[in-house]
Order: sequence, then structure tokens, then C-alpha cells
Amino acid sequence: MTALAALLVAASLGHAASRWLNLPAIPFLIVAGLLLSLMGVAPADFLEDALVLGLTFLVFLAGLELNPGRVRGQRRAAIHVGLGQFFVLAVAGFGVGRLLGFSNQASLYLALAVSASSTLVVVPLLQRRRQLFEPFGRMVLGVLLLQDALIIVLIPVAVLFSQGTGAVLAGLIVTAGMAFLSWVSLRWIVPFLVAKTEGDGETFLLSVLGFLFLFMGVSHFVALPLVVGAFFAGMALSSFPVNGLARGQLASISDFFGALFFTALGAFLSLPSTQIFLQGLVLALLVMVVTPPVVAFFAERAGFSARPGVFSGLLLSQTSEFSLVVGLQGMVMGHISQDTFTVIALATLVTMTLTSFLATDLLTWKLLDLHPGTRVSELDPPPDDHIVLLGGGSHGQALLEELALAAPEVVVVDDDPVVIAFLEESGFRAIRGDITDFEVLRKAGVPRARMVVSTVRRPEDNGPVLTMAGDTPVLARTFNVEDAEWIRERGGEPVLFSDAAADEFLAWFDAGCPSEDEEEVEATGAA
Repeated sequence: MTALAALLVAASLGHAASRWLNLPAIPFLIVAGLLLSLMGVAPADFLEDALVLGLTFLVFLAGLELNPGRVRGQRRAAIHVGLGQFFVLAVAGFGVGRLLGFSNQASLYLALAVSASSTLVVVPLLQRRRQLFEPFGRMVLGVLLLQDALIIVLIPVAVLFSQGTGAVLAGLIVTAGMAFLSWVSLRWIVPFLVAKTEGDGETFLLSVLGFLFLFMGVSHFVALPLVVGAFFAGMALSSFPVNGLARGQLASISDFFGALFFTALGAFLSLPSTQIFLQGLVLALLVMVVTPPVVAFFAERAGFSARPGVFSGLLLSQTSEFSLVVGLQGMVMGHISQDTFTVIALATLVTMTLTSFLATDLLTWKLLDLHPGTRVSELDPPPDDHIVLLGGGSHGQALLEELALAAPEVVVVDDDPVVIAFLEESGFRAIRGDITDFEVLRKAGVPRARMVVSTVRRPEDNGPVLTMAGDTPVLARTFNVEDAEWIRERGGEPVLFSDAAADEFLAWFDAGCPSEDEEEVEATGAA
């Protein structure tokens, strides 16, 4: 009890420091754990149990976010990007491990640890940016789902490898059986239980925890790591609206287990030596440097344009919570030393902490400057009094005919080569480039235009054109009042998408539903 009390006090102090300084909590929790280890009040076996408990719950929460239905039309792209990133990072991780002097077995664990990205980091970032359901957001979610599934399959392989091929095959069969049980629960059992709870919060919470303990019990019974069961329990509850209800009920519990885990991790690691610290940094740099170009390469081959490809790479530039699962299992089995686990943990903590600072529009623009495919098309300058259309996708193309009648020329800016090719074949002047790039906007003649019309989804992407436009009016599509106010404060004219949709519906309704007088005329004519 003394060790548990000390761990909770350290976690409370870490959280208090992070809120006081308005910084992410994870580094402060780890530092609090390191200070706890120096005091020697928490034994190693207690810390190991706390790590397993906290990590199991975090993996359960990760599974809650990974509903395959969210991927929808991006499955093919997710498979290409997910497999490409997984195997390139795995090969690079093994090679770096050997260069750093690790054994073949330890290097294999390092390879597995760096090959997947973190659901707990990426999904909240996408939700905060309101991009979870954009095409590239769905692709990224599919990548996370695929990579987590690969790790879940490979963990039993690594754990049971020393027991022979038969044990490995049996482990894979049992894992497949748990995946099937999760799918059956997702489709039929969970909806039935939700209907039976009838909004009773306590009953629903007990049902959610019951699913977690049930799957963990099955994992224990068949000698698989508990995290395997926790992951499939989360996936069984990942359908909408069940996952949202579960997150709401588990919010305080998840904060508790998250604080417990990261504080215990800091206490378990103790102070690393200079060599181990440098090895952890090298592994972290490998992930942060290699992931963006690899993901961008495979994303563009799957049909995405440069900007979402590069930004997806920045989003995925961290190791996963499953990296810690892999390291813990390897250490418990005696396959790797505690020093090797410390290297994995350091790389995970560094990359997880830095992702929110790296996955930004500013760094995306900087990397796009280095991308050979995003160079601005060389076109003659457009005439004055033209219209600039930002975004030539389906929404932009719906406006082209009306815009072409209103001005001598329309210049369309888009970063999708397929869209650009279609527009050029249709006779429109089109520039391939990022609409947030000032050079692209200058090529499009924004300062001399009669009007700029923007159909992009995120209001922040209109910042550069609002800055450059001067007296040129800028009409920007928005989806809510807050975005509209953001555009208006910067001199633009917002067009709420809901208002436009309502006007269009009313116009259709008036045209399609004749009045009573018209009906009488039609009836008379028919007679």
C-alpha cells in the first residue's frame, strides 16, 4: 500500500506541474516517476504489475477508436500505406539495432517496436483538428488499425517462438478466434446490451468493464498476453455510438490509469546511462526522420496528393503504445534486457511527446517546399479581373460553370494532380500547388483578382489568402458559426455550408413542388 500511495502522490504532483505550466502531462509524470525511483519506495515487481495494468487499460482505449467501418473508402490506401510504413520501419529498426550493437533477437524486438504508430496520440490530434472523417483521416485510421492488428498477431509469435512451431500456430489460431469473438460482439452482442441498458449509465459501465474482464480472462486462460484480450475487447465496443458512450463513462478511469502507467514507467526506468539515452534518441530520430517521406511516398501512390501525404507522415511519426507492450513482453520472457526495454521506452516517450509539435501546418508547408512534386506550375500570369477558385474538387467543380460566366477567366488552385489534369482537359487554367503557399497564390494572381472563392474544409487554410487578398473579396465556405466568425474577423466573407444547402433545397423544393394553382392548370390541361 505504501508503494501504491507513493505512486499516486507522484502522479498527482506531475499532473499539477503540467497544469501549472500548461504543458503536456506525460513528461511530468515520467519525471515524477524518476524521482520516485531515486527514493526507492516502489519495488520492481510492484512497478511491473502497475505497468501491465495501466498499459492493458490504455490498449483497451486504443481499441475503442478502431472501428473498421470508419475507414470506409480508404481501405486500399490504408493497406498500401500501413504495410509500406510497417515493413520499411521494421527493416530500418533492425538495421539500426545491429549498428548500435544489439543482438539479432534484441534487434528484432526493436524492429517490431518502431514499426507501428500510436492510436492514443494520432486519433485525438485528428479529432482536435476536425479531420478524422476527411479522406486522409480515414486512411490514417485504417493504417493504425492494420498496424495494431499486425502487432497483436506478432506478439504471440514472439512470446511463443521459443516453444516451437506448434505453440506459435496454436497462439495464432487462438488470436484469430478472439478476433472472431470481437467481431461477433461488435455486430450483435453489444447492440443488444446497449438496447437493454436503456440509458442506465451504471449498468452500461458495468457491461463495458465486463467485456474488458471477459476478454482478458480468455487471454489469460489461453496463455496470451492480457493486452491482446484488452485490444479485442475495445474493438468489440468500437461501433458508433457505443464507443462514444464508453469514452464518456470511462473518462475519469482512463485518466487515472494513464497517470498510473506513465508514472510507473518513469519509476521503472530509473535514470538511463548516457549510452542508453543516446541509443533511445537514435531510435526516436529514425522514426521521426524516416516515417514522413515513407508515408508520403505510399500515400501518393495510393492516390493522395502531396500535402495530405506529408501531413499523414508527420501524424504517424511516433512509436506506439504497443511498442511498450512488445518491450514488456520481451523483458518478461527474458528475450531482452531491461536496458533494451529502456531504449524502446525512451524512443516511444520522445516521439509521442513531440508529435503534437511536429504535426503542424507550418512544418507541412516547409516539407512541401522540398517536395519535387509540389513545384508551382509555370503559367503565364492571368489577366486582371479574373476569379480565383481555391479547391477544384467536387464542391469547386460545381461552381465552375457559374464562375466562368461571371468573369473573363477562372484560375483554379488544387494540389491533386488528377483534379488538375481533369480541369486542364476541360479548358480551365489550373495551378497545382498548396493553397496555403504564398508563391502559389501569387501565381494565381490573387491580389489582382475580382474575387477569390474558397471551398477548402479547414478555415485556417484560408489564412494566407486572407492576408494577401487586400481589397479583393474572399468568399470562404464554412461549416459552423465559429469558423464563420474566424473568417469574418480576417476580412473574408463566410458562406455557411448549412445555409447554402438550405437555400439549394428550398430552390429545388419550389421548382419541384407546384402550387395549388399550378396543379389546377395542369389538371385542366390533362382533361
